[in-house]
Amino acid sequence: MTADAIPPTPSEPAPDTAIAVPNGGPRADPPVAVRVAAPGDDEVTILRREGLPPDGVILAPSVAATPMRHPDNAWAMLVLAVDVLDDTDPDRQGEVALFAGCWLTQQRPASLSEGDLVLVLTAPEGESPPDDLADVEMLLAHRSRWLRVGEWEGVDPRWPWAVAPTAAAIMGLHTEATDVAAAARPPADRSLGGWSGNGGIYDLLAAGLVRAGEKFTWDRPGRGARHTAKIHPDGTLILADGRAYANPSGALTALGGKHHNGWKGWKRTSDGRPLGDLRAELRTLRGLTSTPRRV
Repeated sequence: MTADAIPPTPSEPAPDTAIAVPNGGPRADPPVAVRVAAPGDDEVTILRREGLPPDGVILAPSVAATPMRHPDNAWAMLVLAVDVLDDTDPDRQGEVALFAGCWLTQQRPASLSEGDLVLVLTAPEGESPPDDLADVEMLLAHRSRWLRVGEWEGVDPRWPWAVAPTAAAIMGLHTEATDVAAAARPPADRSLGGWSGNGGIYDLLAAGLVRAGEKFTWDRPGRGARHTAKIHPDGTLILADGRAYANPSGALTALGGKHHNGWKGWKRTSDGRPLGDLRAELRTLRGLTSTPRRV
């Protein structure tokens, strides 16, 4: 279910921690004003420009009614990209320039989704809760578990602007942690790499699921760009300008200037398979699938 976005009143700066408003208490105001899309920027146009899949949903800037409940066939929304402007533009610092996701039809095992960030939308507790209020739960797939990393209760249709800064921070930290873990990994370590051992590009190489020199692409049709990266023998992605990234999300973020899910974005040129699908195949071959868990 969706609710029409309403221009917000000025609000106090949001705290660094996740907002949690008791049911029946005051609504959580977003940390910044709601930004409406520029004229001509409909959802399809923004998705194409940002290189996001056609089934994506643009939460910010505001192009349509804000979703307040899941579609009937969906479990959660996977966060695809988020961009919160920093102090390089003081006049727009903190503005949510982009927040996008796509609906997941079922809950995947966290062991196959390491680093994925999802949003679960539910109706607030109580009899006949209003359609324009929702509880938003943020979950991160980490170490084969779905961890709750944020919770906002009783928020109105401006919730994407309250949630986006937390999503950006978590995606950024995950990218940095993966690169650190890859750099510190002993050469003789044969266990799965990546952050918390859920599989990295090096492991795909070792299993023969990718080859050194193999090309992967990320298309941004709206900007007329196709970005290409090659698999390096050391298990990194090498961009056209020579920059190397152990985490596919780090490579995509470097190109797009926003926090992107690189496991979903990078696709093998030869067959179109996303890196994330290849990683899931690796874990299945290793017998490492597990029952989804949430805490």
